Amino acid sequence: MFQGYVKLLELATNLFTMYRWNNTPTLLRTNEAENAFISAQYCLLMSEMAILKGFEIDQKELFQRLVLKELPKCLLSDISVDTKILIKSLSPDKWNDVFEKTVEEIIQYLPDERHDAFFFSMVHSKDNSVEGKIIQTGDLLSAKLEAGLHARSFPEFFERPLKDLEARIKDFEEFGPYRLITGNNWLSRYTNALMVLLRAIRWNRLNRNVPTTVAAHSFYVTIIAYILSCIEEEQGNSVNPVESVKRALLHDIPESMTGDIITPTKKKVPGFEEVIAQVEEQMVTENLLDGMPDELIKELKSRMLDPFESAEGKIVWAADQFAATVECLMEIRSGNTQYAFRDAMNRMLDDLSRSDLQSVQFLTKSFRWSLDWTGR
Repeated sequence: MFQGYVKLLELATNLFTMYRWNNTPTLLRTNEAENAFISAQYCLLMSEMAILKGFEIDQKELFQRLVLKELPKCLLSDISVDTKILIKSLSPDKWNDVFEKTVEEIIQYLPDERHDAFFFSMVHSKDNSVEGKIIQTGDLLSAKLEAGLHARSFPEFFERPLKDLEARIKDFEEFGPYRLITGNNWLSRYTNALMVLLRAIRWNRLNRNVPTTVAAHSFYVTIIAYILSCIEEEQGNSVNPVESVKRALLHDIPESMTGDIITPTKKKVPGFEEVIAQVEEQMVTENLLDGMPDELIKELKSRMLDPFESAEGKIVWAADQFAATVECLMEIRSGNTQYAFRDAMNRMLDDLSRSDLQSVQFLTKSFRWSLDWTGR
């Protein structure tokens, strides 16, 4: 019944290997999953601040668009921004037709009751609604961050796109949600933390054929958490997809300061896990959240430090395990013969099989038996 969702998750793995700015030299390579993660963080901050100040934001629609808008890229492949702009200027109708046909290919995997809503969220992700403008601004800020990094080493290639991005962002300088976050010292610190996650490689003790960063992993966790929430909803269970997405986006933010302390290390000595939790809280409070409005701290802190609490937290824990399983599968399928990946994959699937969530049980069985996933 939900096999189409598994197809979407497999499609979304392309975000790990689709690199941006491919037609220019770059200081560092960023992939589409990493870019989407940074954009989503800015969108999360803008929406939270806007709601606190009395703006009406439909966060369910906003986060659905944030998750789904990346999927068409997985079929359209690497079309540069300049190329896309030129195509649209020459034949906007043709581009729209191509994009809509791509979206139709994606929604065929979904239950009928999801078709219209998901189609709209992908095709109109950046419309003139307040949610669409938040996403436009988040995407521009993420692209500007990348271009600014590359311009330090290759100014002759990035001076023009950087100026273009700055001009496009200026169009939103009167947009309320953007004005609420721009110019704050705390935003600079938060951005620095995000940049750390762009370079933090997971499974760093092992050789990788398809290396993934914490930023890319976190966005893939977000996609899985959203899909698990959809399945739970379709089973008639009470779950809040907005809460699942927020917790997924924030669950690894503390690693920007602590590094990736793996679970076996945390459990080596009784009580050490509690010490790590205290360290995380102190570092997040003093180094990341300092200077933020108290109301915003309240919205972010518990989801960063205790992301797996609550019903939605259980979904995010499962999504985190599934994402790590997919990373193992990509290594195995790419010819990586290190036993650690197959061992970790089997252990995580065993843990997931004990979940009481129907969505998790379904995905676990799919991961175990699908030849597409395991390469058996």
